Amino acid sequence: MQLDAHGLSHVGHVRDHNEDSFHVGERLFVVADGVGGHAAGEVASALAVETLKQLEEASPDTPESVRKALRESIADANTAVLDDAAAHPERAGMGTTLTALVVVGEQAVLGHCGDSRAYRLRDDVLEQMSTDHTAVQEAVEEGILTPEQAHTHPARHTLTRAIGLDAEPEIDVSQAHELRQGDRWLLCSDGLTEVVHDDALALALGGANDPERTAQQLVDAALAGGGPDNITVVLMTVRPREQSA
Repeated sequence: MQLDAHGLSHVGHVRDHNEDSFHVGERLFVVADGVGGHAAGEVASALAVETLKQLEEASPDTPESVRKALRESIADANTAVLDDAAAHPERAGMGTTLTALVVVGEQAVLGHCGDSRAYRLRDDVLEQMSTDHTAVQEAVEEGILTPEQAHTHPARHTLTRAIGLDAEPEIDVSQAHELRQGDRWLLCSDGLTEVVHDDALALALGGANDPERTAQQLVDAALAGGGPDNITVVLMTVRPREQSA
């Protein structure tokens, strides 16, 4: 199975530095959005992504072994952030979201903590594959808020989970997802989804552009919407089968 992928990050129009980090590898794709103020957030996100890169060299070859390795790597990332904060008191309280996709054969496993998101476009239908770990999302699930109210709620960025904030964070690790030819996976920080809504995401992902051009299109759309936060996208496409002559 052949994959085409590209990642892109932009500071946006308002922030003076970029606290997002990402990775595009052969089988590992990651987005992390740091929190904790100047310098600290970007340290946390970079540490988390760097820790997960061990999965590129690891050799788990079944979905279950990948699930185990991914969970352990995210826990290692959490420890790395906590240890660095303990060694540098000026970074106390730093953390990061983390959303990672690991491909094994013709399947993929998603690991997630925070409110960066994973989407899949299949047969022109966009599906959010991750769940935001925020107080507002919990209120939606409890029927207290509607999704429309949640999108503009003043507490929508209040995280209930993040890497580096607890000694043993709760981590979502999915069952294996089947990969199909033509699937497009998008991992992104909330600097994109705060501005570019699902219908616009689906339209961009459904176009014929390659991942590099589509990633640029998404970042441009967020910038056109004001770019109030750092914007990071990682786009992975399962290449369609070549048509026979």
